[in-house]
Amino acid sequence: MTIDIIGAGLAGLLAANMLQHRRPRVYEKQTGVPNNHSAVLRFRTSQIGDITHIPFRKVTMIKCTAPWQSPVADALAYSFKNTGTYRSDRSINAGTKVEDRFIAPPNLIQQLADRVEEYYGTSEYKFEKTEAWQPRISTIPMPLLMAALDYPDRHKVLFTNVSGVNFTAKIEDCDAYISVLVPDPRVNVSRISVTGNEVVAECYTTDIDARRTMLDVAGILGIPFQKFSAFSRHEQKYAKINPIDDRIRKDFMFWATDNFGIFSLGRFATWRPGLLLDDLVKDIRLIDGWIQNSDRYAIARHR
Repeated sequence: MTIDIIGAGLAGLLAANMLQHRRPRVYEKQTGVPNNHSAVLRFRTSQIGDITHIPFRKVTMIKCTAPWQSPVADALAYSFKNTGTYRSDRSINAGTKVEDRFIAPPNLIQQLADRVEEYYGTSEYKFEKTEAWQPRISTIPMPLLMAALDYPDRHKVLFTNVSGVNFTAKIEDCDAYISVLVPDPRVNVSRISVTGNEVVAECYTTDIDARRTMLDVAGILGIPFQKFSAFSRHEQKYAKINPIDDRIRKDFMFWATDNFGIFSLGRFATWRPGLLLDDLVKDIRLIDGWIQNSDRYAIARHR
């Protein structure tokens, strides 16, 4: 059996690597390997590196919040900065945490792509029904797949997301692993990540001055701005997504599987804002099991 995978981002390429026994073919609309992860690729476990036999580096990371007002005000302000709504379930934390993380090599996406058969620069993938149930994996955002499949209830679902921009730079004399959350609404940056000698500033507004932004980053980190160099800017269309009703989300995924043989994979395809990259391994294994057994009852029960 050959399985089509739509989207050559991290989720699609990881699926292709894990499902080599199904002779995967990866279709990508862009003309080359898309690297949509200008934010830091940090993992909580080493399992993706272990499965793909790509060495990850284990590091100790410091995570903290740059305080603004009270912990409650900070949490609400951080939520509003990221999503445009005041929520209490964002990832902000009080105090400092020291945790282990696993860092992927900078060329992880390319290494995964080199091992599979890809078709780049393809026109819009045709999600057509087939007489025989032909399983496929889609990693494209759920609202786009709803439109492509002409889902009857798609107009009843309100999808909201925040676009943004990431600024990156190199820091001289630096080898650190840091994550700083920035709730202060007067500062455009939402999160600052340092991995080795690279700093990434995540911002959820695009009309901002790069120099002013990185000056703020230098001040928060306490590092002289003269140490910064090699600046770059990366647009992020789906920087953050907001949740939708879980029943609606699951109903659509089961409908797509039952009618078109399409399994949704990844944060945007399943529209799960809290999905971690480490969770992809479990999801791919679930999909592989469903394909193997063609068990629609098991799929429906899980959805």
